[in-house]
Amino acid sequence: MDFSLFVPCHRFDNAVSESEVMAFALRSAEMADEGGFRTVWFPEHHMVQYIACPSPLQLAVAAAQRTKRVRVGTAIIVLPYYDPRRLAGEIGMADVLSEGRLEVGLGRGAFQYEFDRYGIDPATGTARLHEGMDVIEGLLTQEDFEYRGETVSFGPSTSVPRPVQKPHPPIWISGRNAESMRWIASRGYNQLATPWREPFSYVEESYGQFSRIRDEAAPEGKTPKYGISRMSFVGETDGEALDAMKDVAVNHRAFTRLFTNTATVKGGFVQADPVEGEYSEDKLLANLVAGSPETVIEKLKAYEALGVDEFIMYAGFPLDHEKTAKSIRLMAERVMPAFAKDTKDTKDGGKADDGRIAAAAG
Repeated sequence: MDFSLFVPCHRFDNAVSESEVMAFALRSAEMADEGGFRTVWFPEHHMVQYIACPSPLQLAVAAAQRTKRVRVGTAIIVLPYYDPRRLAGEIGMADVLSEGRLEVGLGRGAFQYEFDRYGIDPATGTARLHEGMDVIEGLLTQEDFEYRGETVSFGPSTSVPRPVQKPHPPIWISGRNAESMRWIASRGYNQLATPWREPFSYVEESYGQFSRIRDEAAPEGKTPKYGISRMSFVGETDGEALDAMKDVAVNHRAFTRLFTNTATVKGGFVQADPVEGEYSEDKLLANLVAGSPETVIEKLKAYEALGVDEFIMYAGFPLDHEKTAKSIRLMAERVMPAFAKDTKDTKDGGKADDGRIAAAAG
C-alpha cells in the first residue's frame, strides 16, 4: 500500500491569511517529498474559503518546483467547470513543468453551492465529465483529434504541449455510487474514494463494490487502482488525537452545509452551523485514521489487508499548521516504516530521513 498526502488548504477565518495557506501547502509538499510519500494531492473549490484553492494544477506545478521526487496531483479538477480543450493543454503543460511527475484526478464535483453559482445542474455536470474525458484523452494521445458531442464539438485539433508521460499522466476519477464506479472502471481509470467521516465498515463496503465492478467492467489488461483519502491525524497519544477531532467536527459542519446547499457564506467564509446526524468526537476518533502511531498502524493494517492501493492522508487537522506539520512528520517517521511498500514507487526508495523531515516540519 502506497502512502500519499492530501493538502486541503482550509481557511475558516481571517486568523490565517491566504498567503499563509499557500505557504503551508508548499511546505507540506516539501515534507511529503522528504518523508517518502508517493504523491502530494491538491484540491479545487471556488468562491469559498473552506478550501481556498481554485487551481490545483497551478499549486501542483509550484510544488514540483520545490521538490525532487514526490509526484504532484489534483484531487480533484472539477471538469464541468472547464472547456476540456483548454484543460488538455494545461494538463500537458503541467506534466512538462513537473518533469513527468503529474497525477491527474478529475470528477464531477461535490458542492451544490458551487454548481448553482456556475449554473450547472447534476445531469449537465455528468455529461460534461463524460464527454470531457473523451476530449482530454483524445487530445493527449492523438494529433488532429476531432470530436462531436452534446456538450462540446470541434474539428481536427492538436493539443500542445504534449505530456511527458505516455500515453498520458495517470488518471484518477472520484466516484461514490455503483453507476460512477462502473463508468470509471470501464474506462480503465483509477478510483479516488473519499468516505468522509463514515466508519471503516463503509470503506469495506465501498471497496468490495469497487472490486466486483472492476472485475466485471475493466478493459482487458488493465487493473484500475483504488485510492482512498481519509481525514487523518497522528498524535503522540490517542488523547492528543481526540483533541484534534474538535476541528474535524467543525469541518464536517461546513462540508455538509456546502454539500446540501444550506450554508451561510459571508465573504467566502462558511458558517459552521450544526447539522443533523453529527458524530461525537469519540466516534470521529474511532471512524477516522487518527490516534497514536501505534493506533494508526493498527487501523491502517486493515486498509492494507482490504486491498487498498493508495492511502491518502487528508492532513488538515488540527487547523493549527504547526500541529498538522507534526502529524505529517509522525506519519512519515513512526507509521509508514511499518508498511513494506511505503516508498517502493519513489525514485530514491528507502525510509524517510528523520532529520530532513524535522527540518521541513520546523
